[in-house]
Amino acid sequence: MHNLKGPLFLLFSCLLFSVTGTLQQLAPEGHTPVVITEVRMLLGSLTILLWCLWTHRLPSNWSAVPWKPMLIAVASVLLYQLLFFYSVAEVGVAVGSVVAIATTPLWAAVVALILFKKKPSKFWVYATALAIVGVFLINAGGALQSQSIDWRLLLPIAAGLCYGVEIIAVGKVVEKINPETTMLLEMGLVAVLLLPVTFFFPTEWIFTTRGILVSLGLGVVTAGIAYPCFTYGIKYTSPVVASTLALTEPLMAAALGISFLHEPMTISMALGIFSLIGSVVVLILDSPRK
Repeated sequence: MHNLKGPLFLLFSCLLFSVTGTLQQLAPEGHTPVVITEVRMLLGSLTILLWCLWTHRLPSNWSAVPWKPMLIAVASVLLYQLLFFYSVAEVGVAVGSVVAIATTPLWAAVVALILFKKKPSKFWVYATALAIVGVFLINAGGALQSQSIDWRLLLPIAAGLCYGVEIIAVGKVVEKINPETTMLLEMGLVAVLLLPVTFFFPTEWIFTTRGILVSLGLGVVTAGIAYPCFTYGIKYTSPVVASTLALTEPLMAAALGISFLHEPMTISMALGIFSLIGSVVVLILDSPRK
């Protein structure tokens, strides 16, 4: 049972992450990705602050925080949140979630090559080819109701790039401070930076019954609870197992979008989704050699 502790926490966190896009679509009329992002980051950071106070995880020496990678992580996660929520609104939960998450490790390899001169393996080439085929099949499947290339797919692809940069930047931060404090600072700073912008967007929907429930789901569940569970699970899980379990997030998100929100699904779109997930599987097969 002890060996299952990490994977169970990781699986639980991925399942919580997967409902993010669906919750946005269930928000009352008038919601926007900007306000959705602010609500998630603000309530998420407050939840993690309570977690840190309860578990005594706040650092005694704040000067140890590496601010350069931290600010890069903050900018990246801010852009990721906005791009992800806009992509879900434009192309749907299933397509937006799968494309964003599946392209993240590919972008991370590109960023690592540029910053650290780490050349990707042949497996990365195969994975990239599968990802390109997947994006083409999704677009060709008519799910986006377009007769030509639908440039809205650039939204989740760009979100994947931001997520890849954020993962690398956070990796540098957690070398100096614990993961819980890292997430607290990251979410808290995003909430502070985005707060003035929210005054230009409708916020009345937050104070309805459905708005309150959606806000609590986004902030407390998919951020405040999910992130500490994720960081806890990572500590006790091998990279191969963690990468495999992470596939449950886009799969569950796609399933929710198709079954619960009745999003359209064609054979070509289904093949595209499986092709994107296959690209991540190829990268997982490569991970034991590293």
